[in-house]
Amino acid sequence: MRYACLIPARGTSKRFPRKNIAPLKGKPVLGYTVEAAKASGLFPEVWVSTDDAEIADVARQFGASVHDRAASLAGDAARLVDVCLDFTEWLAQRGTPADVLCLILPTAALMRPEDLRGGAAMLDERKADFVMAVTTFLEAPFWALHEVDGYLRPFFGKDYLVASQQLPKVWVDSGYFYFMRVDALRRERALYGERLVGYPIPRERSVDIDEPAHLVIAEALMDAQACARPGPGHWLAGGAEAGR
Repeated sequence: MRYACLIPARGTSKRFPRKNIAPLKGKPVLGYTVEAAKASGLFPEVWVSTDDAEIADVARQFGASVHDRAASLAGDAARLVDVCLDFTEWLAQRGTPADVLCLILPTAALMRPEDLRGGAAMLDERKADFVMAVTTFLEAPFWALHEVDGYLRPFFGKDYLVASQQLPKVWVDSGYFYFMRVDALRRERALYGERLVGYPIPRERSVDIDEPAHLVIAEALMDAQACARPGPGHWLAGGAEAGR
């Protein structure tokens, strides 16, 4: 299997400007992601796709290669699947085609190398074409309420107002990574393919950094894990602690 790794990190973000390189324990968020990808040992190169010179400099600082993102794929309307398709075509044209593409979101600061290795293994173990990192909901989504004529009503109906143990088990995208067989990606042109399985990320280290408050949560989770006093060879000791 020829694996390729792409981290999409455009320079514009409306909700949280510059989130991809925001400091987390003294290190840019993107730095954690690149380091984990490199430490996984899966990829001959870790590529960061960006339209931003500062992000490109940070990517190179942590050992990534930079793929210059076309302006047409850097706007608010650009889709990640189109960025992936463009990148796989570029790889093929330069003579280094990939069988499997791993798309890693730049803000996956608490992701570990073993998560990536586990996700890659699931492609064959589960006979899947797509593997997505998933986690559990903080609250049961079936208890959602919405407003009808000025009053709150159960969104999914009263049948789901039962103890959480009786509810169906559901997952949510953790915002960490997606493995895709390139032929399936080109055929289905979607990240949520037909043969999609989930690689579970524990809730206690799953945070999708999409607004400033999420940096506070990420730091708190790192501190909580550090309290477990991992040995010097543990990934947390070399990752989260190194960012202090």
